[in-house]
Amino acid sequence: MTSFNEDGKESEADKPKKSPCKRGRFVVIILAVLIIGAICCHIHHFHHSRPRSIDPELDKFCTVQLRRDALGGSGLVSPLTDNQNGTDVALRGRLVAIDREAILLNHVDEQSRTWQLWIPKSSILLIKYEPD
Repeated sequence: MTSFNEDGKESEADKPKKSPCKRGRFVVIILAVLIIGAICCHIHHFHHSRPRSIDPELDKFCTVQLRRDALGGSGLVSPLTDNQNGTDVALRGRLVAIDREAILLNHVDEQSRTWQLWIPKSSILLIKYEPD
């Protein structure tokens, strides 16, 4: 039975009350949607703001300069020097293949023997291409 107050309006006691549990669920859902939206925007921005990878050109003659610290040398040597204290710090050859971890170089030594050299990318200082 519905009761009315003095003004003729329905009494507050008879109105159905919203459960605090339902309000809490609503707030949690809204917060989850906002957090997921923020994460998606961040991921989208990160993906599109990263610099694109530059892949070396295959089947071109080049000089691969090795990191001096990876060879146990000092960093006080020009990056384009092929030799440091009588030790080779660069390899010359034709770039054959590239994968996530290394490059493959066809290298011809002083005796005209061809070697395929697998060079880890972590050991490479730079790759210099010979002019065409």
